[in-house]
Amino acid sequence: MFILSEEKNTSDTSNTEINNLFENDNVYVSPEGDVVLKKTSFFEERKLTTVDADSAEDQIKAFQSAFKNLESKVESYFQEWSGKIADNSEEASDAFKKLTEEIISADAVGDFEGLIKNAETRLEEVKATAESTEEKEAEVSEEAKGEETEPSVSEEAEGGEVESYYKDLAEKAEALMDLTDWAYVSMEFDNIDNSWGEGPDPEGVDISGYRKKIDELRAKFEEKKQTHYEEQKKRREQNLEKKNALLNELKKIVDEEKWTFTKEVGKLKGKWERVKSVPADKAEELEKKFEKLLATFDEHKVDRIVKKMQQEEDNLTGKLVILEKMESFLKGLDDDSDWKELENDFEKLSKQFRKIGKVPVEKNQEIWNRYHGMQDTFHSMRFKHDKAYRNQIETFLSKKKKLIDQAEALLDADDLADAARKVNKLHRQWKKIGNLPQKDENEMWDRFKEATDKFNEKKAENLDVLRDQEQENLDEKMNLIKKAEEIQDSDDWEDTHREMQRLMDQWKKVGPVARRQSGKIWKKFKGAMDHFYDRRRDHFKEVKEERKDNLKEKEDVLDQLKALRDHEDPIAAVEEAKPLQEEFKKAGYVPIKHKNRMWKEYREVCDVIYDRFRSAKAAVDVVGRKNIDNFSSDDIDEIRQMKSESSKLYNQIKKMQSELVQKKESLSYFKPTGKSSPLLDEVNQNIENLENKLNEKENRLAEIEKKIDLVKKEND
Repeated sequence: MFILSEEKNTSDTSNTEINNLFENDNVYVSPEGDVVLKKTSFFEERKLTTVDADSAEDQIKAFQSAFKNLESKVESYFQEWSGKIADNSEEASDAFKKLTEEIISADAVGDFEGLIKNAETRLEEVKATAESTEEKEAEVSEEAKGEETEPSVSEEAEGGEVESYYKDLAEKAEALMDLTDWAYVSMEFDNIDNSWGEGPDPEGVDISGYRKKIDELRAKFEEKKQTHYEEQKKRREQNLEKKNALLNELKKIVDEEKWTFTKEVGKLKGKWERVKSVPADKAEELEKKFEKLLATFDEHKVDRIVKKMQQEEDNLTGKLVILEKMESFLKGLDDDSDWKELENDFEKLSKQFRKIGKVPVEKNQEIWNRYHGMQDTFHSMRFKHDKAYRNQIETFLSKKKKLIDQAEALLDADDLADAARKVNKLHRQWKKIGNLPQKDENEMWDRFKEATDKFNEKKAENLDVLRDQEQENLDEKMNLIKKAEEIQDSDDWEDTHREMQRLMDQWKKVGPVARRQSGKIWKKFKGAMDHFYDRRRDHFKEVKEERKDNLKEKEDVLDQLKALRDHEDPIAAVEEAKPLQEEFKKAGYVPIKHKNRMWKEYREVCDVIYDRFRSAKAAVDVVGRKNIDNFSSDDIDEIRQMKSESSKLYNQIKKMQSELVQKKESLSYFKPTGKSSPLLDEVNQNIENLENKLNEKENRLAEIEKKIDLVKKEND
């Protein structure tokens, strides 16, 4: 689609629409496709034509080409009249007036104001030069007459008049140097030479300086003229190449029988007419060839038009047949119809109708009205009888009403820039919602478009406010760009990553800026972010490689630890394992997907090594490091159990001995009376019981120690 040109003049507030398809200083294409010339001092704003979005660009270029043709006409005017204006001033003015009227009314796109005003200025300059030359010639003529009628002048006065005569000729020659009418200037230089030859006798007056000046000016003019003619010759050669190229393009169209290329041939004709002079000996031949090819194309074009008209009649017949089928289809509908299946059948008929090409233009509206009428009838009946369809349409209707409410609410928005962005978003959302029956769709669309059009009118009336808001948004975004650029080279990857994300969130919250600046500043902001994240990716790529190396190092260490699981000396294995454990920890991070696996394997192998170490350490405590090889694990376990029991017995005996001492000491508190004492008897009985238990414990302890000695002797 053709989009808004960046040539748009933001200082011109007339007819400015953000949604225009195209706009520059001279013209704009409205959202509806109207190509409108902007107001100038020579004419009011006027519409040239209406186009669709896809052809807008080609149409503008065609109008711009038409304007170049107007510029060529202005040049042709001055080439024709510049040497004749002095004698035909009134006729030249009339011709210029007609040319100006033709320019003003022309269907073209360009700087009309500049073209006309420059032409007017140029015409005044040519007239002034012609009048000046005429006056000087008149003065020279009068002086010559004076010499004839008044011969009795003093010699001094006569000498002054003679010098003035030749001086005027030199000044006239100098005035000719600004003109570009080469034939006229050549003639005038010849007249100056004639006047010089017919001039008064210098008789002692030095006029050689004037002669030298005239000769130098004439030589300079001849050089300019020669350069001009060489340029003209070169231009004619270039034009010859252009016309040959255009001729080949037209010939290719004719040779390939592309009779539908009417538009392309029209463009070629326009280009051909805009290419002016070519070498004289080639001009007639070229024109004959081009006209012959055009005649051939036009002849076949007529045949194609006849065929096209016949095809349109056939299409009309086909569409009428489809419409009759639709009418019969609608008559067969009832309350019990399967609407899903009927929708498919009706859509097939609709596709057949739309697939058929153009019909005669005079029948086109009538045919489409019948088609849309039957569509409305089908959808109305379905809406009445199909509950699911009714719910779907009501959902679509609800969504579209909501968008209309949102669009109407934006009319009161203070932030025009943000509201403009929301209006565009609403249009995109509208397109995504399914269609309603045609009548309802048209009604909803009219309401929605009315609201958005009113907003666009408000926006156009408050462009200064909009520009100020866009500028504020631009300033905010430029500040965010500055912040992003300040940290784009940071090596603090995580904190800078979080800050970049925060800046991005802020960017999204800032309202829109002028469209011509939007892409540029986004590119700058994204450039700073991309710079940081490219560096960050490179960094982590290096980290990833480093972690691969760490993984290999840890796997090597792990293999060495695994070998220690079966070490013949579990205690020595621990001593060898400790430096390997340090190496494993210092090796650094590994790729995340291997982290848990490596740690799990490391813990498992270390647990095995240290479990064997603890078992071996306990055996050393039992039999001593020197004797550990002489005992089986069962013997060590048996000795360990007996030692554990003897240790318990020893502690119990110590406790019982202490208790027995205390009880015996308590007998000293009883005084001998010779009488029986129950309390004393009880104490004596407790002492006896405790002594018996103590003997049992001591006997058990002696028995265990004897067994331990026996096991040790058997393995010595």
